[in-house]
This record gives sequence, C-alpha cells and structure tokens, in this order.
Amino acid sequence: MSQPPQPPDQPPSGGFGAPQDPGQGGEPSKDRSGTSPRRPVPPHPPAPPAVPPVPPVSPPTGHTPPQIWDTGVLPSSPPAGPGVPAPPRADPATSYAQNPYTPVRGGPGYGGMYSPPPGPPYGTLPSGGGSGGRNTRRKAVVIGAAVAVLLAAGGGVYAAVSGGEDDKKPIATSTTTPAGQDRQNPAPEPTGKGASTGGRDRGEGESDPNDVRRAGEAKVLYQTPAPEVSKKGADVPGFWVMKGYVVKAVDDKIVAYKDDGTKKWTLSLPKAVCAAPDSTTDGEVVVAYEGHGKDSCSQLALIDLGKGIKVWDHDAPEAGSFGGGHTSMGMAQSGGLVGMSWFGGSAVIKVRDGEEVAVEKPSPGCSVDGYAGGKALLRAYSCTNGTAKLQKVASNGRITWTYAVRKGYKVDKIFSTSPVVIALSDQDRKAGGILAVSDSGEERSTLAVGTQSYQPLCGTDLFGTNVGSCQGVAASMDTFYLPTEMTQGSAGGSTSEIHAFDLDSGKKKWAAKVAGRMLLPLRMDGKNLIAYEEPSYDEAGLVVSIGPDGGKPKTVLKLPQATREAENGFYSATHAYRNGIFYIASNRVTGAEGTSEKLIMAFGS
Repeated sequence: MSQPPQPPDQPPSGGFGAPQDPGQGGEPSKDRSGTSPRRPVPPHPPAPPAVPPVPPVSPPTGHTPPQIWDTGVLPSSPPAGPGVPAPPRADPATSYAQNPYTPVRGGPGYGGMYSPPPGPPYGTLPSGGGSGGRNTRRKAVVIGAAVAVLLAAGGGVYAAVSGGEDDKKPIATSTTTPAGQDRQNPAPEPTGKGASTGGRDRGEGESDPNDVRRAGEAKVLYQTPAPEVSKKGADVPGFWVMKGYVVKAVDDKIVAYKDDGTKKWTLSLPKAVCAAPDSTTDGEVVVAYEGHGKDSCSQLALIDLGKGIKVWDHDAPEAGSFGGGHTSMGMAQSGGLVGMSWFGGSAVIKVRDGEEVAVEKPSPGCSVDGYAGGKALLRAYSCTNGTAKLQKVASNGRITWTYAVRKGYKVDKIFSTSPVVIALSDQDRKAGGILAVSDSGEERSTLAVGTQSYQPLCGTDLFGTNVGSCQGVAASMDTFYLPTEMTQGSAGGSTSEIHAFDLDSGKKKWAAKVAGRMLLPLRMDGKNLIAYEEPSYDEAGLVVSIGPDGGKPKTVLKLPQATREAENGFYSATHAYRNGIFYIASNRVTGAEGTSEKLIMAFGS
C-alpha cells in the first residue's frame, strides 16, 4: 500500500534528530507508536512451543514500534541553547533489518533502555503459554505479521464499512422503535437477557448464559453481537458510558443501549465513524466520519448522546503544510474544545458550533503530534531540530503553560491530563521514561521504573496522532498506576503486576501481583483502584479492587464462566467500570468467518 509522502519539515520517520541543544519551540510532529490488540485464549492451555525467529520486515513509513517503558536514570535537562539542523534521515527498513523482532538493551548513551520491534502492546510476548489467556497460535500471527496488520489498518482505518448512501440523512429512532427496524443496516441486538430476549436475538443455538450462572458469578446484563461488515477488519472507534446507558459507534451507526440491554436510540450518519474522542462535554461529543476522498476522515458532527440527534455537521478544518487529507485522524475533547491531529495537519475547534479556534501556531520546522483530552486539553509537538514541547490549551485557545521536553526526546504518549503524566521516546524509538508534570508546567518527578517492563494498552497508531489513546493506566492526584508485562517464573507460571508510583517523588509505593492473568488498571473508586484481571486459559475474568496501600486484590465482580470465550474473543476492546457495571466494547470488528464476535458485553451484580 502506498503511503502519503513524509512532510519535509517533520522529524525522521519514527522520531526526530539526535540529542541536541533545544532551540526555538515549535509545533508537534507526529508521534509514531502503535500496538497490537489483545488476543483470544484457547479453551485449554497449549504446550509451550518453540518460537522460531522472524525475518526482518520493513515497516510502513512513519511507524514507530510499540515500546515497553524500561529505562534507567534519565539525563537532566540541559541549559537552553540554539537549535541545530537535524541529521540525515535514517532508512527505517535498514533499522528494522538490523533489529528484527529481537529486543535490544543498552541504547547508546542511555543505559537500561529497551527497543522492541513491532509486536503486541508496548513490548514482546513471553514465550511458551503466553500471558495466561493468550492464544499461542494467534500470538505467532501477531508477531510475524505485525507490520502487515499495520499496513492493512493504515489503508482501511477510515473505510470502516459504510452502510448508507452518501446523501442519506441522519435518522434518530426513539426508544419505542422495534428491534431491527432499520432495514438498510440493522443495528446489533443485545443478547443474554433471558426472558427479555428471544432465541432470534441470541442467534442460532446460543443460550442465555444466565441460565447456567454459577454461585457468586456476575449477571450478564446483555451482550450485543457485532454487526456484519462489508469490509473485514473495520475499526469501530467511539464508546461512551453515560448514566444508565452506554453509547457505541459502529460503522455508520451510533447506538445507545440502556443498562437493561434495550435500545435507547439509534442515529445513522452518511458514512462510517472513523475517529472519536474518549470524553464528552455535557453529554455531547464531536465525532469524525468518512469524507469523499480515499482514507479521508474529514467530516465532523456533534452528537447529543442523551437525545440521539445530530446538532451540527460540516467539514473538518484544513490546516498544515500539506493541506488536509485528514488521514489517521486523532481526536481529543475537553470542556468546550476538541483538538484534532492528522497526517500533515492539526486544528482546534469549538464543541458548540464546530468553528475553528485560533491557537498559537508552531514554529517553522515543527508540527503537532497530537492532543489528549478529558479534564484538560494538552497538545504535544516536536521539531526537526530535535526539540519538543507539551502545552496546555485553555478554553479560549490560549496556551497557559509550556513544558520543554529534555533534549533528544519527544512526547510519545499522554497517559493522564490531570494529573499530567507522559511517556517520552527518543530518535531511535527507544523509551525515554515516564514523567509527571505539575499544573504549572514544571517537571514534577521522573518515575523510578528502573529496568522493569510495562505494558499499558495503546491503540494502533500508524502516524502517532492518538497520543492520548492508552488504556490500562489510572491516576489519582498523587499516584499513577501502571501494569507490568507478563513474566514467566522459574516454575513456568506467569504473573503480572500493577505498580503504584508516587507522583511527587517518582518512587514506587507498592506492587499488586496476580498469577496467570494480565492485571490492568481501570479507574479510581475513591482511594481504591479498580482493576481488571483478564481471563486465563480456564477461568473467566475478574473486576477487583486494590486498597490505597496495595495488598491482595479483592474481587468486585466475578465474570461468568459461560461467557469466558466471548470475553476473551475481542480482537481489541475498551474496558470500563461505572456504577457497579463492567463493560467490554469492541474497537475493531474483524468479520472473520466462523466467529461469534461481540460488540458490547455488560456485567453486573
């Protein structure tokens, strides 16, 4: 697949120039990191296989391999000085040929770094049985074809199946609309509701999992089958948890489901939703859907998530030196603003009317990497002279503070916007540590991650425009929670941990460990951390609570054994826990034959 030309004033593919004295601050370039999705688990654990070496594969232009945050002590920020020209660009194919799928430790000049090749989220999979619930056969496919998957995603990420005509007007159906009334592209129907859903809703031969629920297991509130897609491997971004209902974008539909599994409303768009922020503003969210050009994610619409109506609809702003193909659109919403970044451009618009907001432009030779939203709107940018910055954007579009990233690094991911926690990477695509930044834009601490490898879940990000898209992390105002990768013990068993870091000192406060499962932070519940234990080979997943001082996780919800395979069958998913309900929502519909994919699953006590 041909890729768009690389902007001449952007840093080299996968990073920027060698460490230099910081010069004039400028605007962000594209961060190029991405990760592979989670993998389903087989019914029974396979014998540990021997993993053959994988031949080197040339990556798509502009892609940075996923990274495990594994660093030693970082160099201190140097005194300010004039910038110097960036060195010649390296050939990514050569870099990958020299470092095929084998981790290499000890980056030049910075001890203890880890530079993994393309693979699963932020690092390589352990050998043998994998991380408790991972399918070894699928693992080999993911490792060996990681670049091919990214290439496919890059070409079709915005062609997520359009079920309606170009001139089709959006239609909102009321809560009384009978299931399946939309004949053009019927929205998926919930299942698993016992008497409230018939056999037709559950599919051929599919029984109600609540009928075989064991003592102590959570109830399946509903499980929505994934819709048929005309193009396999369709990304379906957009999932929002509201009070008493959730909203999911899938293809050219946005559907709201009440917590009892019944539909609240369905809204049709002219084409498929191709980008959406994670957060909302007063129950409204701006989404992007496919435009007229190939791979163009250029149409914007404001959706009222309570009423299921489209408030406004118009073209995305044109910005950047390359105009606006709007390829690889990343979006972040906070308060009354939405920050957008795509290959070759960026913009900030108002939620209220979609009008563009004038924000301080980057300096020449700089470009915006991306935005992160939620409690605050942050933007990251980097320049060809090796400098990079993080900025907070106020509600009027003004920059309230600027944090200058240490020489030779750029913002790779923004894990949290309040408190501010970011991950850095260098020009060689190596992890550059995890930092906390104060509310005034000063460096608060460097987290003491040492040589430990960490594995948050960050979505596939071909051009690095989704810097705020990571899951599997959580933060309170004084603590940051990060999951480790799965590790193999001497006895052959695997374990994972969540590490809690003090944001003022950067020191590790405690570690919580589980065996045979991946343990992922979800959110804070007062002073306690809510986490998800992924399913193992023979047991369903758990939602657990960990106290402020760590200790053994306490079970909050024990997910049903009857839905273990469905729970583990999501290719890539968003996990959320709100008001005693645990949701799993698909981020990608593969359309694979012989599978029974789910769009949403909801569990409650």
